[in-house]
Amino acid sequence: MAKEEIGTIIRQKRESLKISQEAVAFILNMSQAAYSKIERNETKLKVEQVYKIADYFGITIYELLPSALASDITGENIFGLLFNYIRIAWKKTKKLFKKKNTDIHEA
Repeated sequence: MAKEEIGTIIRQKRESLKISQEAVAFILNMSQAAYSKIERNETKLKVEQVYKIADYFGITIYELLPSALASDITGENIFGLLFNYIRIAWKKTKKLFKKKNTDIHEA
């Protein structure tokens, strides 16, 4: 079996979540055409872009990429990854409470 490349895996995950290329490109602050090159494996991703995509999809990079590939990309130890996932969870929790607080004040 041929080794899948990052762009192909991201495309498959994006399509399974029914998210448009335009939406992901917006999160990465790039054009849809530039993002399309990532999915076609014509442009390499930066580590921060991998994290942004995984965060936008609501998954970890280990769910987005094969574990060996994810380890190569991040070059981080388990503590660095754990810190990042806690940071992401904290951001999502803050957004949830902010939304609930807004809903309460509007009622």
